[in-house]
Amino acid sequence: MPTLDAGTLEKTASEIFTGHGVPAEDAAWIATLLVRANLRGHDSHGVIRIPQYVAAVRRGDLNPRPEIRVVTDTPTLAVVDGDRGFGQVVARQGVALAVDKARGQGLAAVALRETGHVGRLADWAELAATQGLLGLVWANARGGLHVTPWGGAARRLGTNPHAIAVPGPDRTVALSHDFATSVWAEGKLRVKFNRGEPAPPGVMLDGHGRPSTDPRAYYTEPPGSLLTAGQHKGYGLALAIEILGGILSGSGAAGGDPVRFANGTLMVCLDPARFLPVADFHAQVAALLAWVRTAPLAAGAEEVLVPGEPEARTERERRGTGITIDEETWRQITAARDEVARA
Repeated sequence: MPTLDAGTLEKTASEIFTGHGVPAEDAAWIATLLVRANLRGHDSHGVIRIPQYVAAVRRGDLNPRPEIRVVTDTPTLAVVDGDRGFGQVVARQGVALAVDKARGQGLAAVALRETGHVGRLADWAELAATQGLLGLVWANARGGLHVTPWGGAARRLGTNPHAIAVPGPDRTVALSHDFATSVWAEGKLRVKFNRGEPAPPGVMLDGHGRPSTDPRAYYTEPPGSLLTAGQHKGYGLALAIEILGGILSGSGAAGGDPVRFANGTLMVCLDPARFLPVADFHAQVAALLAWVRTAPLAAGAEEVLVPGEPEARTERERRGTGITIDEETWRQITAARDEVARA
């Protein structure tokens, strides 16, 4: 499996996207976020997405040069129509709008519709946190159903992730958590599929509703499905996110009719300084995190970590050693790169 540095991967990704009509600045931004996902250990949301994005552009599902419009605008909320643009491009405008409104009013909610895959939700929550705001993000997946409801045995919902990032002093991020409401994001299963590796037990069902660890049984007919995290708890959260991200944004909720993929997204920003003195807020957050670290360690555990720390450590490591890409993913990426070079 090839191991590449972040700069090389970003350059390759950017060239592929510009070769498909994406403006250079937007292409570089998309590439940066994909590679950042790899750096932070979330290969499911990294460069493995490049072939999927290219295929979506070819189908007309992704618009490389969207006319992004704010269709609803008040002092505290907005709805943004992404014109089928790359999610990373639309979401960058959305979070900037939410940050600006929250600075003025103390809170803001911005919904995104007609937007492609927005990537790791943590990126958007963390952008808010670096501006001193609490960032919360939810997204459904119209046209991208992968998850069976609790007690079911067929796809009815998206992986419907949730993210929250808490600001620290001096534009730092004190805590960052981003998770699917399914046991695994679909992209994590795709990584296993491309590597020819089994999934762990408790992640998926095959197309006949039987527990399986074989990713091939997921990407076949009849298709398999992912299980909800925390059983009925993840199921309840997934339904809530269909409403928050899908229905409120105007993207629509999960359903049986064939529709073009879109991440209906809701971004919420809160200014902690409107609730209590900001120095007090930071001190209390720091005290909370210090307190949980004092817990005695469970058998086999080495330390108690705070959400976001594993990603920060992985990024430091991978910036030094490089990012390893499985052979199948790299084959698909190089095929896309070579096609652009021949065009």
